[in-house]
Amino acid sequence: MNNNLDCNNFAQRTVLTIYAHADDEVLPAAGTLSLMSKAGWNVGCLILTNGELSSSTVKGKRHQEADAAGKIIGASYEFYALEECNFSTQAVIKVTEEAIGRWQPDLIITHAPQPEKYGHRDHEVCAIAVSNVATRKNIPLWYSAPPVFLRGFEPNFFVDITSVIEEKIAAIGCYESELNKAFMQLDAILVLSRFWARELGQKDGYFEAFEISRQWVDATFFTAIANSKKQVTKQNWLGI
Repeated sequence: MNNNLDCNNFAQRTVLTIYAHADDEVLPAAGTLSLMSKAGWNVGCLILTNGELSSSTVKGKRHQEADAAGKIIGASYEFYALEECNFSTQAVIKVTEEAIGRWQPDLIITHAPQPEKYGHRDHEVCAIAVSNVATRKNIPLWYSAPPVFLRGFEPNFFVDITSVIEEKIAAIGCYESELNKAFMQLDAILVLSRFWARELGQKDGYFEAFEISRQWVDATFFTAIANSKKQVTKQNWLGI
Protein backbone atom coordinates (compact mmCIF):
# COMPACT_ATOMS: atom_id res chain seq x y z
CA MET A 1 0.00 0.00 0.00
CA ASN A 2 1.47 3.33 -1.09
CA ASN A 3 0.09 6.15 1.06
CA ASN A 4 1.73 8.85 -1.02
CA LEU A 5 -0.62 10.18 -3.71
CA ASP A 6 1.66 11.00 -6.64
CA CYS A 7 -0.31 13.17 -9.07
CA ASN A 8 1.95 11.99 -11.90
CA ASN A 9 1.32 8.26 -11.37
CA PHE A 10 -2.40 7.59 -10.97
CA ALA A 11 -2.34 4.21 -12.70
CA GLN A 12 -2.50 1.05 -10.58
CA ARG A 13 -3.78 2.93 -7.53
CA THR A 14 -6.80 1.95 -5.48
CA VAL A 15 -9.48 4.19 -4.02
CA LEU A 16 -11.90 2.65 -1.53
CA THR A 17 -15.12 4.46 -0.73
CA ILE A 18 -16.95 3.48 2.45
CA TYR A 19 -20.56 4.60 2.81
CA ALA A 20 -23.55 3.67 4.92
CA HIS A 21 -26.06 3.10 2.12
CA ALA A 22 -26.03 2.34 -1.58
CA ASP A 23 -26.51 5.68 -3.42
CA ASP A 24 -24.44 7.58 -0.84
CA GLU A 25 -21.41 7.00 -3.04
CA VAL A 26 -22.79 8.34 -6.33
CA LEU A 27 -24.50 11.48 -5.03
CA PRO A 28 -21.30 13.24 -3.94
CA ALA A 29 -18.59 11.41 -5.86
CA ALA A 30 -19.79 9.57 -8.99
CA GLY A 31 -18.01 11.99 -11.30
CA THR A 32 -14.73 11.83 -9.42
CA LEU A 33 -14.82 8.03 -9.21
CA SER A 34 -15.56 7.81 -12.92
CA LEU A 35 -12.57 10.04 -13.71
CA MET A 36 -10.35 7.97 -11.45
CA SER A 37 -11.47 4.76 -13.14
CA LYS A 38 -10.75 6.23 -16.56
CA ALA A 39 -7.28 7.21 -15.33
CA GLY A 40 -6.50 3.63 -14.33
CA TRP A 41 -7.49 3.59 -10.67
CA ASN A 42 -9.04 0.50 -9.13
CA VAL A 43 -12.32 1.79 -7.65
CA GLY A 44 -13.99 -0.07 -4.79
CA CYS A 45 -17.27 0.87 -3.11
CA LEU A 46 -17.99 -0.68 0.27
CA ILE A 47 -21.61 -0.32 1.44
CA LEU A 48 -22.28 -1.02 5.10
CA THR A 49 -25.97 -1.94 4.87
CA ASN A 50 -28.20 -4.08 2.65
CA GLY A 51 -30.93 -1.48 2.19
CA GLU A 52 -33.54 -3.13 4.39
CA LEU A 53 -35.12 0.27 4.98
CA SER A 54 -35.11 1.06 1.27
CA SER A 55 -38.16 2.47 -0.44
CA SER A 56 -38.28 -0.74 -2.48
CA THR A 57 -39.82 -3.92 -1.09
CA VAL A 58 -37.90 -6.08 -3.57
CA LYS A 59 -35.13 -8.01 -1.79
CA GLY A 60 -31.70 -7.25 -3.16
CA LYS A 61 -32.96 -4.29 -5.19
CA ARG A 62 -30.28 -1.93 -3.88
CA HIS A 63 -27.60 -4.48 -4.77
CA GLN A 64 -28.84 -4.62 -8.34
CA GLU A 65 -29.02 -0.84 -8.56
CA ALA A 66 -25.47 -0.49 -7.18
CA ASP A 67 -24.10 -3.01 -9.67
CA ALA A 68 -25.71 -1.04 -12.50
CA ALA A 69 -24.20 2.22 -11.18
CA GLY A 70 -20.82 0.53 -10.84
CA LYS A 71 -20.79 -0.43 -14.50
CA ILE A 72 -21.24 3.23 -15.40
CA ILE A 73 -18.55 4.68 -13.12
CA GLY A 74 -16.15 1.73 -13.30
CA ALA A 75 -16.49 0.57 -9.69
CA SER A 76 -16.74 -2.78 -7.91
CA TYR A 77 -19.07 -3.14 -4.92
CA GLU A 78 -19.00 -4.97 -1.60
CA PHE A 79 -22.06 -5.11 0.67
CA TYR A 80 -22.23 -5.73 4.39
CA ALA A 81 -25.41 -6.38 6.35
CA LEU A 82 -25.11 -4.01 9.28
CA GLU A 83 -28.50 -2.99 10.65
CA GLU A 84 -29.56 0.43 9.40
CA CYS A 85 -29.92 3.12 12.07
CA ASN A 86 -28.54 0.70 14.67
CA PHE A 87 -24.93 -0.19 13.83
CA SER A 88 -22.08 0.84 16.10
CA THR A 89 -18.76 2.55 15.47
CA GLN A 90 -16.98 -0.61 16.60
CA ALA A 91 -18.81 -2.66 13.96
CA VAL A 92 -17.78 -0.20 11.25
CA ILE A 93 -14.19 -0.13 12.51
CA LYS A 94 -14.04 -3.92 12.18
CA VAL A 95 -15.52 -3.87 8.68
CA THR A 96 -13.17 -1.07 7.60
CA GLU A 97 -10.07 -2.82 8.90
CA GLU A 98 -11.05 -6.02 7.10
CA ALA A 99 -11.71 -4.14 3.86
CA ILE A 100 -8.37 -2.33 4.03
CA GLY A 101 -6.66 -5.70 4.38
CA ARG A 102 -8.31 -6.90 1.16
CA TRP A 103 -8.21 -3.74 -0.93
CA GLN A 104 -4.94 -2.17 0.26
CA PRO A 105 -6.26 1.30 -0.68
CA ASP A 106 -4.08 4.30 -1.46
CA LEU A 107 -7.02 6.59 -0.67
CA ILE A 108 -10.28 6.31 1.27
CA ILE A 109 -13.37 8.46 0.67
CA THR A 110 -16.27 8.53 3.11
CA HIS A 111 -19.03 10.67 4.60
CA ALA A 112 -18.14 14.05 6.04
CA PRO A 113 -18.65 14.14 9.82
CA GLN A 114 -22.00 15.77 10.59
CA PRO A 115 -23.71 16.35 13.96
CA GLU A 116 -26.68 13.99 14.28
CA LYS A 117 -29.22 16.80 14.52
CA TYR A 118 -28.12 18.03 11.10
CA GLY A 119 -27.45 14.81 9.22
CA HIS A 120 -28.13 11.10 9.02
CA ARG A 121 -27.19 9.07 12.08
CA ASP A 122 -25.65 6.29 9.97
CA HIS A 123 -23.51 8.76 8.03
CA GLU A 124 -22.10 10.23 11.23
CA VAL A 125 -21.25 6.84 12.75
CA CYS A 126 -19.62 5.74 9.50
CA ALA A 127 -17.55 8.94 9.30
CA ILE A 128 -16.29 8.61 12.88
CA ALA A 129 -15.32 4.96 12.51
CA VAL A 130 -13.62 5.27 9.11
CA SER A 131 -11.72 8.37 10.27
CA ASN A 132 -10.46 6.41 13.27
CA VAL A 133 -9.07 3.60 11.12
CA ALA A 134 -7.60 5.86 8.42
CA THR A 135 -5.81 7.92 11.06
CA ARG A 136 -4.35 4.89 12.82
CA LYS A 137 -3.24 3.28 9.55
CA ASN A 138 -2.01 6.57 8.05
CA ILE A 139 -4.12 6.31 4.90
CA PRO A 140 -5.07 9.46 2.95
CA LEU A 141 -8.71 10.35 3.62
CA TRP A 142 -11.22 12.58 1.84
CA TYR A 143 -14.67 13.54 3.08
CA SER A 144 -17.33 13.96 0.41
CA ALA A 145 -20.01 16.64 0.48
CA PRO A 146 -23.34 15.86 2.19
CA PRO A 147 -26.22 15.84 -0.32
CA VAL A 148 -28.36 18.20 1.75
CA PHE A 149 -26.87 19.45 5.01
CA LEU A 150 -23.75 21.55 4.49
CA ARG A 151 -23.31 22.73 8.09
CA GLY A 152 -19.76 22.16 9.25
CA PHE A 153 -18.56 20.93 5.85
CA GLU A 154 -15.62 23.03 4.66
CA PRO A 155 -14.40 21.76 1.27
CA ASN A 156 -10.79 22.42 0.32
CA PHE A 157 -10.59 20.30 -2.84
CA PHE A 158 -12.80 20.43 -5.92
CA VAL A 159 -12.97 18.14 -8.95
CA ASP A 160 -14.19 19.35 -12.34
CA ILE A 161 -16.63 16.64 -13.45
CA THR A 162 -18.03 18.52 -16.44
CA SER A 163 -16.78 15.86 -18.86
CA VAL A 164 -18.59 13.10 -16.96
CA ILE A 165 -21.70 14.89 -15.67
CA GLU A 166 -23.91 12.68 -17.84
CA GLU A 167 -22.35 9.60 -16.29
CA LYS A 168 -22.98 10.98 -12.81
CA ILE A 169 -26.63 11.59 -13.67
CA ALA A 170 -26.95 8.09 -15.16
CA ALA A 171 -25.31 6.45 -12.13
CA ILE A 172 -27.68 8.23 -9.74
CA GLY A 173 -30.57 7.29 -12.00
CA CYS A 174 -29.74 3.61 -11.48
CA TYR A 175 -31.16 3.91 -7.96
CA GLU A 176 -34.76 3.87 -9.11
CA SER A 177 -36.00 2.83 -5.67
CA GLU A 178 -34.71 6.09 -4.19
CA LEU A 179 -35.62 8.57 -6.90
CA ASN A 180 -38.56 9.87 -4.85
CA LYS A 181 -36.08 11.72 -2.63
CA ALA A 182 -35.75 15.42 -3.40
CA PHE A 183 -31.94 15.41 -3.55
CA MET A 184 -32.00 12.57 -6.11
CA GLN A 185 -33.86 14.72 -8.64
CA LEU A 186 -32.04 15.95 -11.74
CA ASP A 187 -32.43 19.63 -10.89
CA ALA A 188 -30.99 19.09 -7.40
CA ILE A 189 -27.99 17.21 -8.79
CA LEU A 190 -27.20 19.92 -11.32
CA VAL A 191 -27.80 22.81 -8.92
CA LEU A 192 -25.42 21.40 -6.31
CA SER A 193 -22.77 20.66 -8.94
CA ARG A 194 -23.10 24.21 -10.23
CA PHE A 195 -23.03 25.55 -6.65
CA TRP A 196 -19.56 24.10 -6.16
CA ALA A 197 -18.47 25.64 -9.46
CA ARG A 198 -19.65 29.06 -8.26
CA GLU A 199 -17.80 28.54 -4.98
CA LEU A 200 -14.66 28.43 -7.12
CA GLY A 201 -15.69 31.46 -9.14
CA GLN A 202 -16.34 29.34 -12.23
CA LYS A 203 -19.07 30.62 -14.54
CA ASP A 204 -19.48 27.27 -16.26
CA GLY A 205 -19.02 23.59 -15.54
CA TYR A 206 -19.93 21.09 -12.84
CA PHE A 207 -17.85 20.18 -9.80
CA GLU A 208 -17.76 17.84 -6.83
CA ALA A 209 -16.40 19.02 -3.49
CA PHE A 210 -14.29 17.23 -0.89
CA GLU A 211 -12.66 18.05 2.40
CA ILE A 212 -9.19 16.53 2.56
CA SER A 213 -8.72 15.20 6.06
CA ARG A 214 -5.41 13.39 5.55
CA GLN A 215 -3.05 13.52 2.60
CA TRP A 216 0.66 13.88 2.10
CA VAL A 217 3.28 13.91 -0.62
CA ASP A 218 6.98 13.09 -0.61
CA ALA A 219 9.95 14.85 -2.16
CA THR A 220 9.35 13.37 -5.61
CA PHE A 221 6.16 15.42 -5.85
CA PHE A 222 8.11 18.66 -5.57
CA THR A 223 10.85 17.38 -7.85
CA ALA A 224 8.23 16.73 -10.53
CA ILE A 225 6.87 20.26 -10.11
CA ALA A 226 10.39 21.75 -10.31
CA ASN A 227 11.20 19.75 -13.45
CA SER A 228 7.92 20.83 -14.99
CA LYS A 229 8.71 24.50 -14.35
CA LYS A 230 12.19 24.09 -15.78
CA GLN A 231 10.71 22.55 -18.92
CA VAL A 232 8.24 25.43 -19.31
CA THR A 233 11.03 28.00 -18.83
CA LYS A 234 13.18 26.23 -21.43
CA GLN A 235 10.32 26.20 -23.90
CA ASN A 236 9.74 29.92 -23.37
CA TRP A 237 13.45 30.63 -23.84
CA LEU A 238 13.44 28.63 -27.08
CA GLY A 239 10.35 30.48 -28.24
CA ILE A 240 8.21 27.33 -28.34
